[in-house]
Amino acid sequence: MPRPKRAEGTTARIRIRITTGEKNALLKQADKAGLSLGECMRRCSLNRRIHSRVSDKAIARLSSLCGLQRHLLMQIKGHPYEATLRRELNSVLAGITTTLRAVISKEKKAE
Repeated sequence: MPRPKRAEGTTARIRIRITTGEKNALLKQADKAGLSLGECMRRCSLNRRIHSRVSDKAIARLSSLCGLQRHLLMQIKGHPYEATLRRELNSVLAGITTTLRAVISKEKKAE
């Protein structure tokens, strides 16, 4: 995902002094969201939401896997190995749920 272009009309500069640790934290947050440092600072200072592109992608992928599983559960009705397939699909669902919880937990810790 390419970084967004500079916001139109951004011509004024603001200079601030921060510690190296603060700068690294801001760079990490900006990179995680796929934003430039300036855009990240603008969003933070103006109380705009910053979305993590990593967890958005992970959540979208996990959501599609849940949809696929639902589809498979509908397809196996009446199959000779239905009970076995349902156990395996439920095992996959447990794995997806665990992963989704880990992603959400990691996101909350990063904030």
